[in-house]
Amino acid sequence: MGIKPPVVKPDVISSLKDGAYKQALANDRLESVARYCIANIAGFKSLPIEVPAEAKEQLYDGYRLRFNENNPALTYARVNDHYLLIDGSNPELNDAPEKSIIGVDFAFSFTQQQFGKMKSENPYLYPLIKDIRDTVNTYCSNRIGDLKRKVKEVLNEGKPRERGATSDFDNRVKETFSELVTKCKNAKARGDETANEAKLSKSKIAFMAIWNHQD
Repeated sequence: MGIKPPVVKPDVISSLKDGAYKQALANDRLESVARYCIANIAGFKSLPIEVPAEAKEQLYDGYRLRFNENNPALTYARVNDHYLLIDGSNPELNDAPEKSIIGVDFAFSFTQQQFGKMKSENPYLYPLIKDIRDTVNTYCSNRIGDLKRKVKEVLNEGKPRERGATSDFDNRVKETFSELVTKCKNAKARGDETANEAKLSKSKIAFMAIWNHQD
């Protein structure tokens, strides 16, 4: 049960020169998105970058759309409450009276509360949906990471490179804690018992108290 890692339909590369051109084109497109975000999202106008909940929701909607294009929904036969993939290996499943089309749209059609209840109410469907949601969320998180790196690159355009290493690292520390807070919140929402927001908050305060102390 579960889904494979994201499938990306390969672009046809005719030569190394053609590949380089397409790489540059992809970079130009990402830069266009970064500049749009800088212009339209308050948290993207300066460092450290902050992603407001509403903006993140819209970004994730777009990332899921692309993931779904590369990973179309699959059809499962429901047999004795189990969900069996109809992939041609078991022809008899084609005639199963109960079938479900399961993919990104279906997996994210449940609220967090509904998804939590599924663990006890539909234990055979739960792991399948969890695999999809976890894989897609990781994909979306990685795409936001790509976007934030490009936004940072754009924001730093024209700035003198001689900023001290301490300043660069200081920004990195702040960005890291910002990302950890978001990831901890998301992990807790998924039911991860190790995601302790209160403990992380106290740890952050303790760390920053020492980090910001002037020697």
